[in-house]
Amino acid sequence: MIKRVWAEQQGQEGFDPYRDIADVVVETDDGLTWTSTFVTIPYLQRLMSVSRDITANVANMPPVRFITLETPHVIVENLLPDTIEDTIDNLMMLGIFESVFMPHSESFGVESSTRGGG
Repeated sequence: MIKRVWAEQQGQEGFDPYRDIADVVVETDDGLTWTSTFVTIPYLQRLMSVSRDITANVANMPPVRFITLETPHVIVENLLPDTIEDTIDNLMMLGIFESVFMPHSESFGVESSTRGGG
């Protein structure tokens, strides 16, 4: 069962839950801590535009929009607390939570908890 969920917002400027990315941390009742990256489609589209801009300026590289994801990401419509919590619940019910969340060995002291209990 889930004990706590919190999101660590990424980005240097104002956070937009409809256009950004966040690291999501889940603490379970057994004391384990899990992390995953939640991302919106507009964020991925911005990264794709950056890759196109870079390739457009390199000789012998066709300018194309692309992105590669080396680690599991959960793509969501938005990064609002209810969406994050409902997504985690669904991942657990489907039995795929551990395929997108990785165990984390450090303890977190993040103040912005989105769920107080499971």
